[in-house]
Amino acid sequence: MFQEKTSEIPVEIKAVRLEKWFSGLSDQDRIKLRRYLSNVVVSSEIGFFMDIIKAALADENYSFAVMMCQEAYNIDITEIQMFFVNEELIDAYIGAERYEDAKAACDANLKLYPVISKEFIKVNGGKLPEKINFRNRMIDVLVGVEFNYDKAYEMLDTYFRMNLISEEDLLLRKQSLRTHRLQRSFDSIYTYRPVNDLKN
Repeated sequence: MFQEKTSEIPVEIKAVRLEKWFSGLSDQDRIKLRRYLSNVVVSSEIGFFMDIIKAALADENYSFAVMMCQEAYNIDITEIQMFFVNEELIDAYIGAERYEDAKAACDANLKLYPVISKEFIKVNGGKLPEKINFRNRMIDVLVGVEFNYDKAYEMLDTYFRMNLISEEDLLLRKQSLRTHRLQRSFDSIYTYRPVNDLKN
Protein backbone atom coordinates (compact mmCIF):
# COMPACT_ATOMS: atom_id res chain seq x y z
CA MET A 1 0.00 0.00 0.00
CA PHE A 2 1.26 3.48 -0.87
CA GLN A 3 2.44 5.42 2.16
CA GLU A 4 2.56 9.23 2.03
CA LYS A 5 5.96 10.48 3.10
CA THR A 6 5.90 13.06 5.88
CA SER A 7 7.71 15.53 3.63
CA GLU A 8 4.97 15.16 1.02
CA ILE A 9 2.14 15.96 3.38
CA PRO A 10 1.02 19.59 2.89
CA VAL A 11 1.59 21.96 5.79
CA GLU A 12 -2.16 22.68 5.92
CA ILE A 13 -2.81 19.02 6.64
CA LYS A 14 -0.13 18.91 9.32
CA ALA A 15 -1.52 22.05 10.97
CA VAL A 16 -4.82 20.33 11.72
CA ARG A 17 -3.23 16.94 12.39
CA LEU A 18 -4.99 15.14 9.56
CA GLU A 19 -1.88 13.33 8.29
CA LYS A 20 -3.36 9.86 8.81
CA TRP A 21 -6.59 10.85 7.08
CA PHE A 22 -4.70 12.42 4.18
CA SER A 23 -2.50 9.35 3.75
CA GLY A 24 -5.64 7.19 3.55
CA LEU A 25 -6.98 9.08 0.54
CA SER A 26 -6.52 7.77 -2.97
CA ASP A 27 -3.83 9.35 -5.15
CA GLN A 28 -6.57 10.97 -7.23
CA ASP A 29 -8.35 12.45 -4.21
CA ARG A 30 -5.08 13.82 -2.82
CA ILE A 31 -4.46 15.55 -6.15
CA LYS A 32 -7.99 17.05 -6.06
CA LEU A 33 -7.54 18.15 -2.46
CA ARG A 34 -4.27 19.95 -3.19
CA ARG A 35 -6.12 22.16 -5.70
CA TYR A 36 -8.09 23.74 -2.87
CA LEU A 37 -5.51 23.98 -0.08
CA SER A 38 -4.76 27.61 -0.95
CA ASN A 39 -8.35 28.40 0.13
CA VAL A 40 -7.84 26.97 3.60
CA VAL A 41 -7.52 29.19 6.65
CA VAL A 42 -6.13 26.69 9.11
CA SER A 43 -7.92 26.93 12.44
CA SER A 44 -9.49 23.56 13.22
CA GLU A 45 -10.39 20.27 11.61
CA ILE A 46 -13.96 21.36 10.90
CA GLY A 47 -12.74 24.75 9.64
CA PHE A 48 -10.40 22.93 7.26
CA PHE A 49 -13.17 20.77 5.85
CA MET A 50 -15.61 23.68 5.52
CA ASP A 51 -13.03 25.73 3.59
CA ILE A 52 -12.33 22.80 1.25
CA ILE A 53 -16.04 22.12 0.73
CA LYS A 54 -16.80 25.74 -0.10
CA ALA A 55 -13.85 25.93 -2.50
CA ALA A 56 -14.99 22.76 -4.27
CA LEU A 57 -18.54 24.15 -4.56
CA ALA A 58 -17.22 27.41 -6.00
CA ASP A 59 -15.28 25.31 -8.51
CA GLU A 60 -18.49 23.37 -9.31
CA ASN A 61 -16.71 20.19 -8.29
CA TYR A 62 -19.85 18.87 -6.68
CA SER A 63 -18.90 15.21 -6.35
CA PHE A 64 -15.73 16.12 -4.45
CA ALA A 65 -17.70 18.52 -2.25
CA VAL A 66 -20.09 15.67 -1.40
CA MET A 67 -17.14 13.46 -0.49
CA MET A 68 -15.60 16.13 1.74
CA CYS A 69 -18.90 16.64 3.53
CA GLN A 70 -19.09 12.92 4.20
CA GLU A 71 -15.49 12.93 5.45
CA ALA A 72 -16.30 15.81 7.80
CA TYR A 73 -18.90 13.66 9.56
CA ASN A 74 -16.10 11.33 10.66
CA ILE A 75 -14.41 13.91 12.86
CA ASP A 76 -15.62 15.04 16.26
CA ILE A 77 -18.12 17.81 15.48
CA THR A 78 -20.92 19.49 17.38
CA GLU A 79 -24.57 19.53 16.33
CA ILE A 80 -24.34 23.10 15.01
CA GLN A 81 -21.24 22.16 13.01
CA MET A 82 -23.07 19.15 11.58
CA PHE A 83 -25.92 21.48 10.63
CA PHE A 84 -23.55 23.74 8.69
CA VAL A 85 -21.94 20.76 6.92
CA ASN A 86 -25.42 19.58 5.95
CA GLU A 87 -26.19 23.02 4.52
CA GLU A 88 -23.16 22.73 2.21
CA LEU A 89 -24.03 19.11 1.37
CA ILE A 90 -27.45 20.23 0.14
CA ASP A 91 -25.82 22.57 -2.39
CA ALA A 92 -23.40 19.82 -3.43
CA TYR A 93 -26.22 17.36 -4.03
CA ILE A 94 -28.21 19.94 -5.99
CA GLY A 95 -25.20 20.69 -8.16
CA ALA A 96 -24.67 16.98 -8.76
CA GLU A 97 -28.40 16.65 -9.63
CA ARG A 98 -28.86 14.14 -6.81
CA TYR A 99 -32.23 15.53 -5.86
CA GLU A 100 -33.48 12.73 -3.62
CA ASP A 101 -30.25 12.93 -1.63
CA ALA A 102 -30.66 16.71 -1.46
CA LYS A 103 -34.16 16.31 -0.02
CA ALA A 104 -32.85 13.80 2.54
CA ALA A 105 -30.18 16.30 3.62
CA CYS A 106 -32.87 19.00 3.87
CA ASP A 107 -34.96 16.68 6.05
CA ALA A 108 -31.95 16.01 8.27
CA ASN A 109 -31.48 19.71 8.95
CA LEU A 110 -35.21 20.23 9.39
CA LYS A 111 -35.07 17.72 12.25
CA LEU A 112 -31.84 19.18 13.63
CA TYR A 113 -32.96 22.80 13.49
CA PRO A 114 -35.04 22.86 16.72
CA VAL A 115 -31.95 21.65 18.59
CA ILE A 116 -29.57 24.28 17.22
CA SER A 117 -31.95 27.15 16.38
CA LYS A 118 -30.94 29.47 19.23
CA GLU A 119 -27.24 29.03 18.51
CA PHE A 120 -27.84 29.36 14.77
CA ILE A 121 -29.63 32.67 15.19
CA LYS A 122 -26.95 33.90 17.60
CA VAL A 123 -24.20 33.06 15.09
CA ASN A 124 -26.08 35.15 12.51
CA GLY A 125 -26.28 38.27 14.64
CA GLY A 126 -29.62 37.56 16.26
CA LYS A 127 -31.65 37.07 13.09
CA LEU A 128 -32.28 34.52 10.39
CA PRO A 129 -30.10 34.79 7.30
CA GLU A 130 -31.74 34.93 3.87
CA LYS A 131 -29.86 31.82 2.79
CA ILE A 132 -31.06 28.77 4.67
CA ASN A 133 -30.47 25.85 2.36
CA PHE A 134 -32.65 23.23 3.99
CA ARG A 135 -35.60 25.61 3.75
CA ASN A 136 -34.98 27.25 0.37
CA ARG A 137 -33.54 24.33 -1.55
CA MET A 138 -36.32 21.94 -0.54
CA ILE A 139 -38.80 24.27 -2.22
CA ASP A 140 -36.48 24.57 -5.23
CA VAL A 141 -36.54 20.79 -5.70
CA LEU A 142 -40.24 20.34 -5.00
CA VAL A 143 -41.21 23.06 -7.47
CA GLY A 144 -38.38 23.21 -9.99
CA VAL A 145 -37.72 19.50 -10.32
CA GLU A 146 -40.82 17.63 -9.17
CA PHE A 147 -43.53 20.27 -9.81
CA ASN A 148 -45.04 19.16 -6.50
CA TYR A 149 -46.74 22.41 -5.53
CA ASP A 150 -49.00 20.87 -2.90
CA LYS A 151 -46.02 19.53 -0.98
CA ALA A 152 -44.28 22.90 -1.35
CA TYR A 153 -47.31 24.66 0.23
CA GLU A 154 -47.21 22.11 3.06
CA MET A 155 -43.52 22.72 3.67
CA LEU A 156 -44.01 26.49 3.74
CA ASP A 157 -46.62 26.02 6.46
CA THR A 158 -44.12 23.89 8.38
CA TYR A 159 -41.45 26.58 8.08
CA PHE A 160 -43.91 29.20 9.31
CA ARG A 161 -44.77 27.11 12.37
CA MET A 162 -41.05 26.74 13.09
CA ASN A 163 -40.53 30.53 12.80
CA LEU A 164 -38.32 30.04 9.77
CA ILE A 165 -40.42 32.47 7.75
CA SER A 166 -42.72 35.31 8.78
CA GLU A 167 -46.44 35.39 8.06
CA GLU A 168 -45.81 38.05 5.41
CA ASP A 169 -43.12 35.93 3.80
CA LEU A 170 -45.40 32.88 3.92
CA LEU A 171 -48.11 34.71 1.99
CA LEU A 172 -45.63 36.11 -0.54
CA ARG A 173 -44.03 32.74 -1.15
CA LYS A 174 -47.38 31.01 -1.56
CA GLN A 175 -48.54 33.67 -3.99
CA SER A 176 -45.33 33.25 -5.95
CA LEU A 177 -45.92 29.50 -6.16
CA ARG A 178 -49.50 30.04 -7.35
CA THR A 179 -48.25 32.38 -10.06
CA HIS A 180 -45.56 29.92 -11.07
CA ARG A 181 -48.06 27.06 -11.17
CA LEU A 182 -50.52 29.07 -13.25
CA GLN A 183 -47.80 30.17 -15.66
CA ARG A 184 -46.59 26.60 -16.07
CA SER A 185 -50.14 25.44 -16.81
CA PHE A 186 -50.56 28.28 -19.28
CA ASP A 187 -47.27 27.47 -21.00
CA SER A 188 -48.13 23.79 -21.34
CA ILE A 189 -51.42 24.64 -23.04
CA TYR A 190 -49.93 27.01 -25.57
CA THR A 191 -46.59 25.33 -26.18
CA TYR A 192 -46.39 23.47 -29.46
CA ARG A 193 -43.74 22.15 -31.77
CA PRO A 194 -43.82 22.48 -35.56
CA VAL A 195 -44.90 19.33 -37.39
CA ASN A 196 -41.44 18.92 -38.89
CA ASP A 197 -39.91 18.91 -35.42
CA LEU A 198 -42.34 16.24 -34.25
CA LYS A 199 -41.10 13.94 -36.96
CA ASN A 200 -37.51 14.11 -35.68
